[in-house]
Amino acid sequence: MEIINIGILAHVDAGKTSLTERILYETGVITEIGSVDKGTTRTDTLDLERARGITIKSAVVSFQLGGLKVNLIDTPGHGDFIAEVERSLGVLDAVVLVVSAVEGVQSQTRRLTRAIREAGLPMLVFVNKIDRIGARPDGVLADIQEKLDVRVVAMNSAHNPGERDATVELQDRNDSAWLAPLTDTLAESNEQAIEAFDNSDGRLPLAYLEQELRRQVARRDVVPVFAGSAISGAGAEHLLAGIAEWLPPTLAEEDAPLSAAVFKISRNPSGEKIVYVRLFAGSLAVRQIITISRRNSYGEVEQIEERITGIDDFQSGGTPRADRVTSGDIACLHGPKEARIGDQIGEPSGRGSARAFPAPKLESVVRPADPGQITHLRSALEDLAEQDPLISLRQRNEAGEISVRLFGEVQKEVMTETLLSEYGIEVSFGETQVVCIERPVGSGEHIEIQKEGGNPFWATIGLRVAPAPAGNGITYHRELGSTLPAFYRALEETVHQILEQGLYGWEVTDCEITLTEVGYNSIKSTAGDFRNLTPIVLMRALKQAGTIVCEPLERLEMEIPEDTYGAVCGAVINARGTMGDAFIEGASYRLHCEIPTAELRTIEHQLPGLTHGEGGWDSIFAGYIPVSGDPPIRKRIGPDPLNRELYLAEVAQGV
Repeated sequence: MEIINIGILAHVDAGKTSLTERILYETGVITEIGSVDKGTTRTDTLDLERARGITIKSAVVSFQLGGLKVNLIDTPGHGDFIAEVERSLGVLDAVVLVVSAVEGVQSQTRRLTRAIREAGLPMLVFVNKIDRIGARPDGVLADIQEKLDVRVVAMNSAHNPGERDATVELQDRNDSAWLAPLTDTLAESNEQAIEAFDNSDGRLPLAYLEQELRRQVARRDVVPVFAGSAISGAGAEHLLAGIAEWLPPTLAEEDAPLSAAVFKISRNPSGEKIVYVRLFAGSLAVRQIITISRRNSYGEVEQIEERITGIDDFQSGGTPRADRVTSGDIACLHGPKEARIGDQIGEPSGRGSARAFPAPKLESVVRPADPGQITHLRSALEDLAEQDPLISLRQRNEAGEISVRLFGEVQKEVMTETLLSEYGIEVSFGETQVVCIERPVGSGEHIEIQKEGGNPFWATIGLRVAPAPAGNGITYHRELGSTLPAFYRALEETVHQILEQGLYGWEVTDCEITLTEVGYNSIKSTAGDFRNLTPIVLMRALKQAGTIVCEPLERLEMEIPEDTYGAVCGAVINARGTMGDAFIEGASYRLHCEIPTAELRTIEHQLPGLTHGEGGWDSIFAGYIPVSGDPPIRKRIGPDPLNRELYLAEVAQGV
């Protein structure tokens, strides 16, 4: 049986989960359509999802289209949960992008399209809500082509859009009014189609055009578009037929060596870890011992062996136990306790771990209402971070606080409710701050000789810090000296750990660290000597080099009415932004600008009022810029190597 794994992606409120419900109903998986408003949908299983009417966690459900098995992943639409979308893209074969026929292309639509393109996935578009007041499916079709920069083929047409009785009709594939533009579209990316057109006296056989359309969809050159309504069911049948006809199924490689990727982690009510995997090749069976691989922070491959104790397969809306699953499928594994999201199982596939979206640029301190629950809170947050690795945690500082990186305020609210309902911990979050970085501005060196000059450790270390080009991260070199491999490893690991907190408390990046001197005592030296001395040497060298604090930057593309240009430009400048190119397109302006991430929410809240509700925007992370004025300071966690006396005292006490 052929298999295809598809994801449904959309801007929030475009009707993505409603479309999933309609698909499951039309394919016989459910007998009654659930409601997002009533919290009765099949894929929104969390209490929070049902209460809020939004998708928070991706969900997998399976259905049949004739001889084709479809594994469908319903993903969140809200930007605060974009990490769920990122993880899904790495295991999909194709995507259905949902666009509202009323609101049209929105900011998240642009981001998702860009991510789909970067993931190299074929796509269909479903223009939803044609039965809503204000629906303009034809205008949205043009917007999709222009704003998303894709070449489209309309597979059906809407009648009476904007009315409750709106319907759709498939295009007549024998009608020249559809065939002629289709031929032109296909010829744009295939000169052979032009040659075939000339050789056939302008009458290409329908079978040829259909085959070429299928080929170009698979190559991501063309996007079929279907109009309809998830609520009324109009167009759902057309979309399902389109999935089976136009999207390429996964290539079966059952006899190839095992290759799979972990893309989701959850826990059942008993606390058991459930590992979601996509099989790219080979097969998995109960009681099989598998090799899990991942790269550590130094780029080295780590491997763990685990045994599978159970497998849940996705079949027609259920998850029955299975003895074995094969290439192309998605399954839940029981048994692997050490698995993490992004891990590879068996042979590396090159898929399942690509990052389409940047890590969160916001951070907030979380505190338990009962200080005695701080350890319990830490454990609960580690559970949540296991399910969403981008929720990175910082260790407690001297005030007993834990910092969490987040995408936005909605995610913070959801985490607050989750900690209370699932872990019984009442928490409060501090003010959200933007996560900055530090970059060296010069070079610095320092050396400590074992048991000399107040160095109590049996280790000699010399380090040099120098700036590197933006985006290069951290490069570590050994210049000279010779010591035991365990000491080298302890030294290098500590360098990376210490650079997580620079002179102002922010992560240090874009620098070159060179080991210039190393020495040890063959009898008395331990790896602990190197771990404890490295922070003093490195931070002294970094202080000599000096650092500059940089804040994240966003590049915005706005589409606004012409008469609001002045007001919008003023708002951008007040948000510490810089204006870029501006283009007039009809009665609208298309603006490009850059603003600090810290000001992004301000612009987001102001834009609807400034543009009378007619403005649209999209943003993308654009790097970092130096902070003007006094640099923000982040509270340090752990002993401070710059305070030598206190640091040595705390190390001696085992802090």
